[in-house]
Amino acid sequence: MIAEIVTVLVTIPTGLIAFYVWLLQSRKGTLPITTTDCSYDRNKYGHILDWDKHCLSIHGRPVLIFSGEFHYWRLPDRSRWEYILKKYRAGGFNCIRIYFHWGFHNPDEGIFKFDDNRDVDYLLNLCEKLELYVLAAPGPYICAETQAGGFPIWLAAKKQNIRHIKFTGFKKYDNYFAAYEKAWFENILPIIARHQITEKPDGCVIALQIENELFDKVRKIPFGLHDEMRFLCKVARDCKITVPLFTNDPDESGSFIAKPEYDVKPSTNFFNRKSFGLDLYGFDKYLVFVPASAPVPFDFNIEQDPKKWNPWAPKAVMKALDHLEKEVRGFGHDAAKSPILIPELQGGWFTTYKLDHTFDDVYNFYGDRFTRIVYDSVLAQGCTMLSIYMVYGGTNWGTIGDTDGYTSYDYSACIREFGYMSGRLRNLRLGFLFAQSFSDVFARTERVDVPSVHASVKDVFNLQRQTVKDQSGQGNVVVFTFLRNFAEKKHYQFQLFVNHTEIQGETRTFAMQCYLPYKSSFIALGNYITSTGLKLIFSSIPIHLRILHPQSDDDVGREIWIIPVNDVGELAFEGEINIEGNLQPSIRKVGHSINIISFNGGKGFAKVKHAEDPKELVIIALDDDSLGTLHAVFDEPHWAQAHNKPVNLPHSPSIVSWGTQNFYFDFENNTAEIEYGEYEKGVSILSLQRPSIDIRLDSNQTYPLPFIYKKQLTAGDKSSVIHTTPELFDWSTRVTEFSDLEWRPIELKNGGAVENYYTSGHVLYRTRFPSVKSDKRIQLSINMRHRCTIFVNGNFAGGHTTFNRNFFFPGAKNGPEIFTFLGGNKYDITQFVKNYDDNFVVILVENLGISRQSVIFNDVHNPRGLISAKISGLSRGSKVEWEICGVDVRGLEIPFITSGIPDEHKRTGWVKSKSVNEYGVIPNDGIRWWNFNFRHPVDQRYEGIIIAPLRLVLFGSFTSYIFLNGTLIGRYYGNGDCSQHDFYLMDGLLNFQEENRITLMIYGWELVPDKDIKVEVRGWEIDEVNKSGNIIRIPKGVEDSEYDLKSWIVMREKIKLK
Repeated sequence: MIAEIVTVLVTIPTGLIAFYVWLLQSRKGTLPITTTDCSYDRNKYGHILDWDKHCLSIHGRPVLIFSGEFHYWRLPDRSRWEYILKKYRAGGFNCIRIYFHWGFHNPDEGIFKFDDNRDVDYLLNLCEKLELYVLAAPGPYICAETQAGGFPIWLAAKKQNIRHIKFTGFKKYDNYFAAYEKAWFENILPIIARHQITEKPDGCVIALQIENELFDKVRKIPFGLHDEMRFLCKVARDCKITVPLFTNDPDESGSFIAKPEYDVKPSTNFFNRKSFGLDLYGFDKYLVFVPASAPVPFDFNIEQDPKKWNPWAPKAVMKALDHLEKEVRGFGHDAAKSPILIPELQGGWFTTYKLDHTFDDVYNFYGDRFTRIVYDSVLAQGCTMLSIYMVYGGTNWGTIGDTDGYTSYDYSACIREFGYMSGRLRNLRLGFLFAQSFSDVFARTERVDVPSVHASVKDVFNLQRQTVKDQSGQGNVVVFTFLRNFAEKKHYQFQLFVNHTEIQGETRTFAMQCYLPYKSSFIALGNYITSTGLKLIFSSIPIHLRILHPQSDDDVGREIWIIPVNDVGELAFEGEINIEGNLQPSIRKVGHSINIISFNGGKGFAKVKHAEDPKELVIIALDDDSLGTLHAVFDEPHWAQAHNKPVNLPHSPSIVSWGTQNFYFDFENNTAEIEYGEYEKGVSILSLQRPSIDIRLDSNQTYPLPFIYKKQLTAGDKSSVIHTTPELFDWSTRVTEFSDLEWRPIELKNGGAVENYYTSGHVLYRTRFPSVKSDKRIQLSINMRHRCTIFVNGNFAGGHTTFNRNFFFPGAKNGPEIFTFLGGNKYDITQFVKNYDDNFVVILVENLGISRQSVIFNDVHNPRGLISAKISGLSRGSKVEWEICGVDVRGLEIPFITSGIPDEHKRTGWVKSKSVNEYGVIPNDGIRWWNFNFRHPVDQRYEGIIIAPLRLVLFGSFTSYIFLNGTLIGRYYGNGDCSQHDFYLMDGLLNFQEENRITLMIYGWELVPDKDIKVEVRGWEIDEVNKSGNIIRIPKGVEDSEYDLKSWIVMREKIKLK
């Protein structure tokens, strides 16, 4: 007996090991495509684009890639693409990553659209004009909280194994599905290929992402298919993609790392199958989640009230980020030889249905320094290629969002939905400016094993990196100290102890004071020799920007640093120094040759130099408001070379400005495009070359320097002439007559939204049954997804929502539904039934979105529409047959632009009416449509000069679809299914010269009196003091006139600089 037990105990683990080996090898696939077959041709293109373990090189120069996500398909008004992308540029980004949305371009099988707001050729030309590199991500899968994860609706309707997922957790390579992917690539990739840096002198595309968050292994279990990646990479190369290929692991799991050395000895042996990898290994990093919408499988006990949320924990950041370099380099092979690349680095978070909080609450949760902390923390790990997700979220206009994406996709991002550059962007930009201006010594660094600095409090010092010496071993090794205040007691002020060996050879440790608010970070500079010959031992004051003015025939040259006003931090120099200026400096000496400078804390300048040397280090101290508007213009060599322009110092900005919310420099026309608010009266410009004659030297004695100029802004403040709550007039209304719609018979087992292509908005179902002459209760039992509204003989009979944030449950927003048969409801409709005539039941079912097939979940085929319906209590033999009605999205230009109600664009039947604010909402009206007009508050004379974004504000317990000048822009749920009340009216969809029309499709589940309804158009009254962009709401019952609120309005002005 014991022998048998021992045999079993030995056999079980042996069997499990054998199964794991089989699973591992079977996932590696059999397609005869190797890593080498699809690798980047360095011999041919390496002089244009290359890399080492530290960073990319473009035309032989090291380049830092600071990218931000941009979704053109979330901006329906193409005219706004350039406006928003200029804000990326002004925000310090030199690159964008673009998800190309397959379903957005492919409304029906075999039909591809690349015109108007789908014109990606125009978009890529625009990137080249604005000098933005592009990381192109054409999927085929993109996730992105969009319908079906970006797959076409017509494809989701086919019972294909979407993403080769046979059922959740298991994949099987599907040639039929792969053929559809190939067709998409063959349409989109030739457009992208025309804009590659390797093919076009001024090309913008520097790399192409294949698929999205495609796991090789999930917790060591091999789920991924190497053939899936092989096939897509081979198609990409066949479509003339010559730039490097990369993927984005969902986290640092080591998926699809290139191991070209394995290709030397190909094998067909099952146990010797080779893995497949891409040129560059990338991984995504999301680390801190909003308590009420964390990506967890079950959230039964979440805290809905944002006022009760616990602050995000510093330990979560430390745990997620402080091991990345070791982890990634530990994968070996090409992951140890290429730059650390993060294609999606968290820049906010989304929110979803059935939650109480808004994106303003999300912004408050993260604060304005979160993204900067994350950015500094990954730079500490040696990352030189990153893309922030999101920088500008945009809008889920129409029905383009999935179950995780209601109308706003603000994401609490750096640029808010209506265009405001938030404090989060302003803090992040300072980090970009430091890294870019020191990129000659920062692009290639290595970790310091024994740091030369330590702090007086715990969890303030992160780590140190130092410049990698060149091949000759010459040059100064600059040291970067990464400081991040996660101190448990939230100390703002502390000491840093610096170890330094003086010129005389004596090593000593000395203390320096430092000021750094809790949950803030910066990179401290040390062991740096200025272009003027000064040696900085260490700076405990942030140096936000370096400007180099090289020596010339008539100028001795100088180096300029911009620092914050700071009366705590210090600068330690080696050797004797002289200092002058109005910052009221003080110097203390340590040891033989260490001189430490501190300032009094005010604005101003200081000049530091060696005693007998005319070359100066100029230090300029700016206050917080000025630093929040600090912009710098860098001349990147690739773009300069493409336009035959000389570039001497690509790491030093040619123009620096402060004083205005936005400053974009147009290189082609040598013009600054400036946006400024009510209290911004002038712009300061720092430039080696004198700007145009009407820009004067700064006469203010704060900065009386021969290279700082001041331009008074001439457009002036015109906000007082703009009334941003326009009158709503010419109200009219009509109702949808259900009997006039085109119905067709349907069996409910085939009556879902997807299989009938009624996936945008609503599907209508109708049945008829004969008169009921008995006293039985008549009950309607229905199961549907996601929201239903029931009418019996024209009377509202009830409605409910089936939506769940938990896996497997009815209406699960993510993951497959196991309990599909649940989630139904019963309605007693006896009181509405006629006993003398036929009875009609109409069920309006709204689909909140098709699930997106993320990671290993097979949920794109989760049921939508009416799943089952039964009427009980009818006479024996009564037969209930159903009809269906909706809008087939295959016939639309874009399959996300309809409410699903077939008569939504009907022009007849409208009658003049009082407003919905006076009428109220009556459930028995069914679907009632409202039209009203308004005029844009900005006079057409000021179009392009004054920017005053508008919003539609809705309050009241009703449902509404919102059309702006004929375009479906939003969905409102006043019953609690969604927390959004403010809907951005996109500037590019508004008319300045003509009246604007808003159409509201409204229905409700309860009688809503006029006093409980608000429908108004107004500006964005926001928190500009804290630079959050959050809405300031007028308290209920208080009139506008009693509450001094001003809308966010900016003036635009162009200034010729050269």
